[in-house]
Amino acid sequence: MSKRLGLAFICLLALNLSFTADAFAQKTKTKDAPPATTQSQTSPLDPNDPDDLEAILDEADDSYFTAEGVEPDYEYAFEMYMLAAEAGDSYAMNRVALMYDRGEFVELDYEIAFEWYQKAADAGMPAAQSNVGSMYAAGDGVEQDYTAAMKWFRIAADNDYAYANFAIGDLFLAGNGVAEDAEEATAWYQKASDAGDSNGHWALSLRYLYGDGASKDSQLAAELAYKALTQGLEIALEEMKEIGTADTSANYRRTLQQLLKDDGYYTGTIDGSFGPATQRAIEAAYDTVE
Repeated sequence: MSKRLGLAFICLLALNLSFTADAFAQKTKTKDAPPATTQSQTSPLDPNDPDDLEAILDEADDSYFTAEGVEPDYEYAFEMYMLAAEAGDSYAMNRVALMYDRGEFVELDYEIAFEWYQKAADAGMPAAQSNVGSMYAAGDGVEQDYTAAMKWFRIAADNDYAYANFAIGDLFLAGNGVAEDAEEATAWYQKASDAGDSNGHWALSLRYLYGDGASKDSQLAAELAYKALTQGLEIALEEMKEIGTADTSANYRRTLQQLLKDDGYYTGTIDGSFGPATQRAIEAAYDTVE
């Protein structure tokens, strides 16, 4: 997406830049990508047969989600996802959209990505509903429209898609399409956090850290930030690397060190000083995420 998650400890309102389709990793554009095919010319599997459809999706996922050190076969994954998508499978529609959104095998194209997200959303897929909201919020592939973004995020949230709660919180925090309301934002971040969403943990931790929309609680802020880190949220890792120059309390930093120590990542003194040993512990806690 054109707007990426960019929270900084010293910039409380940076959350309004966080709209990403389904909280994606950073996307990269594939240079000189070949044009997309629209239908498999090689697979003998019939996507209209339930058993064959399951096999098609398994093949697509196996080609896309590979083990560490194994290059994904995006071309074959796209072919299989497209085969299933054209047969009306909402999961495959969302995957096709993602590949256009990221420029994987096909050329990056937000407009085509939005079309496939919308098809999957209309078919009732919560992740795609949230992705449509993200596209409207960022203005990628469609005219920016915060009202439409809120509509789709709420639909996804009502369908128990945790990230959508976080995205709604962002809209309230920044006052995008709604009245700016830090307390309302905090309530939505709490819902996301309660559902286990790492973005929700992180956003909520900032509210408690700075007392913006919630009473200050440095210990709870640290606990939530640590959850986000150990769930593999990249922004948590990056910001903790810069914690030495951030506006944070000593108790917040000591609590983080204690959590790292409790889990066996840190063996040093609990002094709130984020030196090399603490930084290595932070990276170790993040790297253990599978």
